[in-house]
Amino acid sequence: MDAVSKFWQDNETLEQMTEKVLGEKLNSFSAEPINAGFVNAVYLICANSKEMILKIASQEHVEMLSDENNLLLNEAQMLAFINEKLSLPIPRVLLHDTSCTICKSPYLFISKIEGDSYEHLISSLSEQERAQINYEIGKITAQINSIKHSQFGRPQLPESFSSSNSTFMLGVFRMLLDDGLAKNLDLRCISYEDLWNLIKANQDAFDDCKQPCLIHNDIWDGNIMVHNGKLSGIIDFERCFWGDYLLEDHFSGYGEISPDFLKGYGKSSFTKMELRRISLYRIWRRLAMTIETPYRQFDDEGRFNWVTGELKSEIGNLRELMKK
Repeated sequence: MDAVSKFWQDNETLEQMTEKVLGEKLNSFSAEPINAGFVNAVYLICANSKEMILKIASQEHVEMLSDENNLLLNEAQMLAFINEKLSLPIPRVLLHDTSCTICKSPYLFISKIEGDSYEHLISSLSEQERAQINYEIGKITAQINSIKHSQFGRPQLPESFSSSNSTFMLGVFRMLLDDGLAKNLDLRCISYEDLWNLIKANQDAFDDCKQPCLIHNDIWDGNIMVHNGKLSGIIDFERCFWGDYLLEDHFSGYGEISPDFLKGYGKSSFTKMELRRISLYRIWRRLAMTIETPYRQFDDEGRFNWVTGELKSEIGNLRELMKK
């Protein structure tokens, strides 16, 4: 989806950037914009018989959500970090240029993962193929979450770090709510004050999580790559941070939690506190999709209506869980 935050470039600039990453003159070149993500401009670059992915950060003057500072830097650093720690089918950093000399924003070249997104292919896959992919996603997510940290926080926002999950997550919600208030955005289903009070009332649930771990935070179908009916890799590491493992998309995203994912992850049940945390994180995801609307300058009333409906439903679910 296109958005005001995407900083597209002309071919001459793209060629210069590609020459820098390859360290040689171009004998052949093509740049295909990829309709992916909501922040960075993304291209498939084919040059000198090589394929790469190029991501370009937004310009400094573009208004973003408060937690979206330095997302491209975070992806470059997290990919390098995870590749040092684990052997996973994820991209490798080829060049991260922050000089703003060729391009007026930082950009990142990474290796291309073979295949197409699970989102595009899922309807053409057999039930057995889908089950195996979900199982493998569970295993990979568990491996990422096996990397522990002493504090909760976002690497690109040092001020967000805290020794308690409640302090960290209350800060996450407060930033998002303040972003919505700054745009006078109507949440439709609840007031900002009532939602804030509801979140604060769940501090005990947040603090049931004692151990922060590495979270990918965005392993949805669009970021899962599939080739010949099999999982070929995971992409988009820009939103990685240290937090509760239940923040992962397969736990707190949309729809039911896949039994095959849980089998691969190695989890078979949830406590009452875990179910409350999952609901809180689902509210956070839906709130983020609601509040990002004026910042992206989307013109999609249907999308907004759907996500605010999802937000209302999950708020109701949380209130029921709090009674148990």
